[in-house]
Amino acid sequence: MKHETKTKNARALRAGGYSILITAIVLAALIFVNLIVAALPASVTRLDATSAGLYTLDGQTKQILSAVSEDITLYHVCQDGKEDSRITELLGRYAAANGRITVKTVDPVVSPAFVAKYTEDSLADNSVIVESGKRFKIVPYSEMIYTDYSNITEEEYYYYIYYGVQPTGTPVFAGENALTSAVDFVTVPSVPKLYVLSGHGETALSTTVTSYIEEENFELETISLLTSSSSSGEPDTITDELSGITIKVPEDASCILINVPTSDLSEPELTALLDYLKNGGTIVVAADYRTADLSNMLKLANALGLEIPGSLVIETAQSYYTQAAYWLLPKAQSHEITDPLISAQKSVLFANAHAMTEAETLPDGVTVTPLFLTSTEAVAKVTTSFQLAAYEEGDLTGQFITAAAVTVGEGKAVWFTSPYLSNFDSILSRYIGYSADQMTSGGNSGAFLNALGWTCEKPSSVTIRTIEMTVEPLTVAESSANFWMVLLAILVPVSALGAGLLIWARRRRR
Repeated sequence: MKHETKTKNARALRAGGYSILITAIVLAALIFVNLIVAALPASVTRLDATSAGLYTLDGQTKQILSAVSEDITLYHVCQDGKEDSRITELLGRYAAANGRITVKTVDPVVSPAFVAKYTEDSLADNSVIVESGKRFKIVPYSEMIYTDYSNITEEEYYYYIYYGVQPTGTPVFAGENALTSAVDFVTVPSVPKLYVLSGHGETALSTTVTSYIEEENFELETISLLTSSSSSGEPDTITDELSGITIKVPEDASCILINVPTSDLSEPELTALLDYLKNGGTIVVAADYRTADLSNMLKLANALGLEIPGSLVIETAQSYYTQAAYWLLPKAQSHEITDPLISAQKSVLFANAHAMTEAETLPDGVTVTPLFLTSTEAVAKVTTSFQLAAYEEGDLTGQFITAAAVTVGEGKAVWFTSPYLSNFDSILSRYIGYSADQMTSGGNSGAFLNALGWTCEKPSSVTIRTIEMTVEPLTVAESSANFWMVLLAILVPVSALGAGLLIWARRRRR
């Protein structure tokens, strides 16, 4: 009897030893697997389960991040316990995309002097400071996650004001666009400087357009050639002997934007701009039908190998316009500026455009590439008339250029014949209520920003989409709702309980 007891105890001891050994092996395997998983990038270990794909990096982001060849630090400025999981997750994906990118969390309460090194202002929790060895850029939390009220109509706006009710906007996630733009900014060899010409009744750039340009990492400044000089270095100077006016073209200008002037350039300004072009400068012009009356603007166009033979252009081919005959939808021609739009199948709307053709004889060293062309049945009005969109005696007919890319020796220029390229967020008509950019799903802003990138030879472009975080309700028919309620709330629990009782009863019989 004692021998049998000892045998049973020995067996139990061996079985217990085996159990402990197996448990130890399993634990060691789990630890080993966890170590391997921890070493994998976040893009592999953490799937993006959001319906809008908040954390799935855009191809443009991947391209910019993969090109990073220097150490970059993303400082996540946030008090302990107040981290926004969306920002934390996105930052982890950036770090996983390139080993040269590091994410560090900084508590501004614990380290108040840290933020003071970058800005005198306080930063909201979950703001990010992106820094390289060249420069840094602050990405406020409000630029990554915010509420968009742009879709509110004028009537709704006044309703909210009258009744004192906060309007309901659309929550937007723009973290990837803001962070990728910051990474691009801190890594480019130099930041191009865009000067916007003033002094001729030009249309001021809106806040939206300005933000688009700054997101493309251009330094933006307004300039009057009659009074301004470069902030760094000696400017090029040209003196008109008759007037005695000294014109200054800053040496640090990467590009000059002439945005829909309503009065003419002076002779000294024209001379300065042409000299700037011949010396490798770049110009982007956005004009409208009134340009045909500005003699020095016409001379500038002629120097670029362009002719402006008439005023407002209207279309007679229905596939080349929308809504109104002077809201043109010209056909894009292949070029670095237009190829991304062509591949994305985006139209570009040219409203209130002036006529333009290529000169029969081009000036020396000038090449002209049409970017967009009307149909061969378009009409250039000699006398502008928005009411009579048809041919009249004296009007010109044929195919016209609505945008052209020009090289002048080492210089470059792009000429848009419509004001709705540089002012792409302007409402086309109070009856329509949409901007040119809304009607073309970003085609107009894309064409304008691509033109800036081409003239300034900017290697990268940041046009990543923002994501609306609205959650659409799941609509289910009443019969289906009742079926799923019975199935999930009654049948499944009862079945699980019954299966448990059955297993328990069988074990009891043993």
